[in-house]
Amino acid sequence: MDNWDDLKFVLAIANAGNVTKAARALGVTHSTVSRRLSALEDRLGTRLFDRLPDGLKPTVAGEEAVSAARRVETEVFALDTRITAQDTDLEGPLRVTAAQLLFQIQVAEIMQKFSERHPRIELEMIAANEKLSLHRREADVAIRVTNNPDESLFGRQATGQNRTFYMSKEFARRNREAMDVSHDNADLPCVVFKWWGRGVPKEMRARYPKAYVSLVSDDMIAMLAAVRAGMGIGRLPCFLGDPDPELVRVPGLEPSRYLDIWVLTHPDLKNVTRIRTFLRFAADAFKASSDLYLGRT
Repeated sequence: MDNWDDLKFVLAIANAGNVTKAARALGVTHSTVSRRLSALEDRLGTRLFDRLPDGLKPTVAGEEAVSAARRVETEVFALDTRITAQDTDLEGPLRVTAAQLLFQIQVAEIMQKFSERHPRIELEMIAANEKLSLHRREADVAIRVTNNPDESLFGRQATGQNRTFYMSKEFARRNREAMDVSHDNADLPCVVFKWWGRGVPKEMRARYPKAYVSLVSDDMIAMLAAVRAGMGIGRLPCFLGDPDPELVRVPGLEPSRYLDIWVLTHPDLKNVTRIRTFLRFAADAFKASSDLYLGRT
């Protein structure tokens, strides 16, 4: 195996389980991955993966290759981190990952203002709802919504958050009597977020015992759209519900705690000037907007 780059393809296939997903992870075409794998197997004179109906499974030889690839990957990432940690300049690349929703609400604005102050830093947005690995150097800084950040990472809590129940103004008009008087008899539809539970939230059921689920959403932006369209009452983070001119809070239902927002990096990179500067800048920006996230606006 005279081409170290072959190991990267072997590891991507093993991680993905099929050629299509491996190609997507590597940023190349399906045919490129297939061609590289076939050429490597021909040179080695052995099959590295069994082609099964449900994907590719490493053979015994393939397991050896995958194990070697993981060791090489670990060493490469560690070397990259050690080299980057020696960088003391306010210039160079800086990759920031966050959920798409956070980019839309504030992170893009934070990055724009940071870029004005530090134009020689090359910023990159990585919008991903899944958690990219800072240890694998998939990003330099991660902005995460969590109450339990990875203890192996370095960073700070930027702001707390609250959430509460919202409805469209038109929905409120149609159900004015239920909002004002007939709580027990109100047959109100509820829009719920799949990852918070598929039933009517207990706070909602306590006030409106006959409430029922009208729609389940697996995406917060889609849920916001459903509430705005009048499909029912929905619980949203305050930073989404309060600024929306089409929404109002449901009376009698108080805000409750939601997940915190953290700004994090790999501990070995905490003293890299451009990363340390961005961590402080972003955390301060979130803190200055804490009333928005806590629903105090």
